[in-house]
Amino acid sequence: MRRHRWLYWIKVFAGVALVVILFQKINQRDSILAILRVVDWMKVGICAALVIPNIYVAYLKWQYLLKKRFSNVSRREVFGSLLFGYTLGMITPGRLGELGRGLFFQDKDRMTITGLNVLDKVASQVVIITLGGFALLYMLVTGQGDWHFSNAIWIFSIGVALLLGLWMIVLNPRLIQKLTRRLQARFSAASKLRSLIAAFENLSFQDSAVILGLSLLWYLLIIFQYHIVVSAFTDVSVGESYLAVSAMLLIKTLLPFTFGDLGIREGVAMYFYSRFGIPEAAVFNASLLIFLFNLLLPALCGIYYVFQLKETTAESPEPLDEPAEEIIPQPSNGGKWPLR
Repeated sequence: MRRHRWLYWIKVFAGVALVVILFQKINQRDSILAILRVVDWMKVGICAALVIPNIYVAYLKWQYLLKKRFSNVSRREVFGSLLFGYTLGMITPGRLGELGRGLFFQDKDRMTITGLNVLDKVASQVVIITLGGFALLYMLVTGQGDWHFSNAIWIFSIGVALLLGLWMIVLNPRLIQKLTRRLQARFSAASKLRSLIAAFENLSFQDSAVILGLSLLWYLLIIFQYHIVVSAFTDVSVGESYLAVSAMLLIKTLLPFTFGDLGIREGVAMYFYSRFGIPEAAVFNASLLIFLFNLLLPALCGIYYVFQLKETTAESPEPLDEPAEEIIPQPSNGGKWPLR
């Protein structure tokens, strides 16, 4: 337990240290505070308001997945577990803590819910890898940042092959069901892994299309948020934002080393936006605002559900101990008590 706490604080320190280093490095060339004086606060407000549809799309996708296995799940449970996952994801690299949404439920199979959570995460990653891969490929082909396509063609050839294979699996529910049935046959009915795999049962092509479609909409909202908030500081085109943010989301996913990806996200975003001549100070400020709106605020709201879960767990009755049998003393002289 102590080891996990030390790892957590090391990641927090690493993230904060990266932000401080980036701040000092950028501030030597461009004043980060000075650029705040010319910011378009209306656009910042629009970016903040887009958090609502962002969370709503994530809610719709999570509700769709839960309804596939638990028809009686309530909206409160869906929303509470979603924000609960935001809080857990905030304190883990790559937001892997979001896979703990199942802990929020008291009367449902938590392992099956974790499996549904894996489906949710996989759908998002498929979209990020696909569009991020295309963005990186485009920048290599067009020579953005003095890159040369010939130097990395073999890497992307393998990547495209793997990506096509991934899409064939995701859009082929029958293949997924065959794989899950074979895996289930290897575990007993009471196995937790069997409950986890059960989340992949009865998955149809329509289900895959809906989940991927909502993941794509969520992804585009994030890109639009970045574009709006960066344009609040400097001029930038939609195409440049798409390329820079898509590449950043992909690389950030591959580098889950800090608390809430703090520092990694800012540094990678600055690098890719700089390929188009966007000032680093503008991107640094924009990335910190995105961190505040999309991650920190929802995670703080989710703390309410974390404490609510603790109270529910504390109030749940524990099984009473069986009363010990009363031991009746027996006489030692042949079963009779001495007469007095």
